[in-house]
Parts: sequence; structure tokens; C-alpha cells
Amino acid sequence: MAYTRKIRIEYYQVVKQRKSENDNGELYELEKLLVKAENMTLEERTYEYYQEEARLDKMKHSSHSDCYYLNFVRLRQTKIPVRAKKNSEATPIELTTDEYIGEDVSAVYDKKNMILALQRNRDSLSSTGIAYYLSNLLGSEKYEIELIPVSIKDIEQRLKKAKGHRKIVLKFATDKLQKKVIPRESSFNKLLNFTKPFEGNNVTITISMGRNKGSMDSEVIANTISDISNTTDFVSGAELFVKYTEDGPTELIDLFSMKYHNFITMKMEKRESIDYIKLCDEIRGVYQKYRTDIIKCLSIKRR
Repeated sequence: MAYTRKIRIEYYQVVKQRKSENDNGELYELEKLLVKAENMTLEERTYEYYQEEARLDKMKHSSHSDCYYLNFVRLRQTKIPVRAKKNSEATPIELTTDEYIGEDVSAVYDKKNMILALQRNRDSLSSTGIAYYLSNLLGSEKYEIELIPVSIKDIEQRLKKAKGHRKIVLKFATDKLQKKVIPRESSFNKLLNFTKPFEGNNVTITISMGRNKGSMDSEVIANTISDISNTTDFVSGAELFVKYTEDGPTELIDLFSMKYHNFITMKMEKRESIDYIKLCDEIRGVYQKYRTDIIKCLSIKRR
């Protein structure tokens, strides 16, 4: 049976900086490490990652697009799941000494612009985990690798350009909300009064136009965005879906996370893993679509 998987893509600049110093670092050509890794065996380029292990498992260079396709794997021999069938009891999965349970994450590296387009996978390596791995691969006593997120710099202009607001999704940590003094005029006061009797810790609210045409009230949206910016300590998520033209597609603006990001969707079959080449093709496609805009948002320029 097929299903659709939604995947978030974030963008980073690769930086080399001095360890244990207040050093902003400088852009680093990741290709140097990729060439180094290519000449190592899988075992040689596997490093400890806390109580687990991690490695750059697969890579491919595309001369046509001048990009690298990368596939990192987080490896563990603990917390092993069981195997089950419909009509029989679950049985343990037994690993040999050189077998692991792996969770992978893929990325595309733009060699020319030195930008890493990275899949977000909470079960695998985060951007911090990949920076930690690359620092091990660098093998320097003085320097380490950092991944600096590309930030959304034009969010206010994107909001002003919007011709319609189709949906807003707000997430709150209400246990934190109840400990704060919220301005009386804030719309979140009414939310607090409504949710307090439930004694819950988290609230998610979705307001949309549904299948109907038109837009939500722009003044109310503006006031809500203002409330979000003033109360970020208990707002755990905020997404606004907008249209820039009446007949154009609906696009998402993440009001909470200022990281520049996009989403891709892939059709999958149950019991099937994502082929990293197919995934990287999709990542490269969405990156190339927004590349000009992403480059404008880079915080670190070439020297």
C-alpha cells in the first residue's frame, strides 16, 4: 500500500572554525573532506557518535550539476526492535557483531556556492550530529566543522507580498503559558482561559479556509504574528499558508523557525526504504528552484 511522506529540507553553510574560541570561522570547501572520505574504507570513515556510531555511507558526484549526493547513517547496536507477523508472536532481531540498526539522512552539497541542502530526520543525525561527524573526519586538533543555518531574511516582505492567507497552524506549550503574565490585549489570553480547565500541556490550533476561496482577515493575521513574536517562549510552532497569486499554489511560511527550508513529498510503499539517489534528486530539484533566493540569504560570504 502506497503512502506519501513529507520531508523537510534545510540549508546550511559549511564553516571551519577554531575550537574553544570565539571564532566565527570561515567558509570551508567540503569537497576536500569528501575526497578524503572517498579514499577510505567504510570502516575507516566510521566514528563514534556518543554511545553509537556514524558514517558517511554513500556519496556520488554529479558533474552535470556540480553537486555531491551524500548519505549519512547513524548506527546502533542498542534498543533493537522486534520482528512481528500478523499471526505469530514477535521475535527478537539478533545482530551479529558487525551488524547495526541504521537510520539514514541524505544531503546535496553545491560545490560552487558551498551550500549543504540537508534532509531533516529526527531519528538519524541532526545538523549538529553531521557537523560532529565532519569534525572527526577533518581530524584536526585546532579546528572543527560547524553547519551554519541559512536564515530567512525576507520573511516580512514575503508576508507583505501575500495576496491571501489560507491557513494558520499554532502550537502552544500551555504549561509555560500559565506561568507567564500575558498582556491583556493579547489574543492568547482567551486561549489560556479556554484551555486551562483541560490541564493539558500542549495545544494545537488549525484555522483554515478549507475548500472555499478567499482569505482570512489580514489584520487579525498581522496581530497574531505580533503576538507570536512577543511570546516565543511558549509558542512551540507557527505556520502560515499563503497565496501570492489567486491561481498560484499555496506556500508555507514557518513563523517560528527562521531557518530557510522547503518541503518535498515522496510516494512510498510500505516496507520500502527511500533510495538516497531518488531522494537527492528531489532535494536538488527544490534547491535549484529556490537557489537564487537562498544565496541572497547567506550570512557568510566568500573571502
